[in-house]
Order: sequence, then structure tokens, then C-alpha cells
Amino acid sequence: MPEHAQALATLVAQNREHLQAYLPAVVQLDSFGEAQAYLQTACARAASGDVLEWHVFSATALCGSIRLKDIDAAERNARIGYYLGSQFQGRGIASAAVRAVLAHAFGALQLHRIELQCAAGNHASMALAERLGFAHEGVLRQGELLNGVFVDLHVFGLLQPDFVPEGVAFSQA
Repeated sequence: MPEHAQALATLVAQNREHLQAYLPAVVQLDSFGEAQAYLQTACARAASGDVLEWHVFSATALCGSIRLKDIDAAERNARIGYYLGSQFQGRGIASAAVRAVLAHAFGALQLHRIELQCAAGNHASMALAERLGFAHEGVLRQGELLNGVFVDLHVFGLLQPDFVPEGVAFSQA
């Protein structure tokens, strides 16, 4: 994955304004050095099993990222997060990619529950969660400090028995 550093820096730089709204930490990856350091850390965290991250491609273009974090093998749960560049939205790419990661999480990783949290104004992420069968479980009032303002977080959960894979194939590089 470190070989994706330049593509990641370019994607972030091209989507700075888009990503700033809900993922200000990602905006910091807009240079080759920052992206490379981040990817090296991501590989180390993957080796420990705490965080798994995948890059999403459309043909040869890096268009986003998905990660499972706070993976708790004993409790069999994790949280999922993702982003796409604005130019790749509206094509079903995020739905297909998240569905593939969910299939891996519920299959190979044998997780039972995946949680997704998104800021109240992030309607695209809320719609994706609902499309994939996540249940809206509630709101964490002012649950995140985002760009200097406390915002509500919507919490969605998906249980393994409720997941419909729809024939998704998954391969991990």
C-alpha cells in the first residue's frame, strides 16, 4: 500500500474542500511525504490487527479508502469508515466497495457487528448505510468536534445475520 502514496496525495489535494467538511484529518494527507508516512503507519496497524484499510480503485484511478477500525476479535465487532473523491461519487462505487469489505468482515474475520458513524449533515453516508441494510440506532448528541464545532453523530449498526452480500467478490492485496 505505500506504493499508493502519490495517488493518495493527489486524490486528497484534488478533494481538499470536499473532504474538509467531514474528514479534516484526511486533508493532511495532501503531500507525498504525509501520505507515505500515513500509509506506513496503516501497514503497521494492519499487522497488529487493530485497523484494516483498503484503497478503492476505478480502473487504475485511486478514488477512495475504506477502513475497519476498533476491531475487537473477542467481541466480534468493529467500526467502518470510508471516503471517495467527489468526482467518483454517484456511481455505486462506495456501495460496492463497502459491501465487499462487509462480506470480508462477516466472512473471513467472523465479525458479528459493524458500526458506522457519520455527522448529521453527511446525507450521502447516511443514505449509503441505509442502502446496505444498516439500522439507524440513534444519535450521539454533539459526539464529534468537527472543524471547531460540536456536531451530532448518527450511529448505524449492521449485524452479520442481517447482511445481504449480493454476490460480491472480495480480494485483499
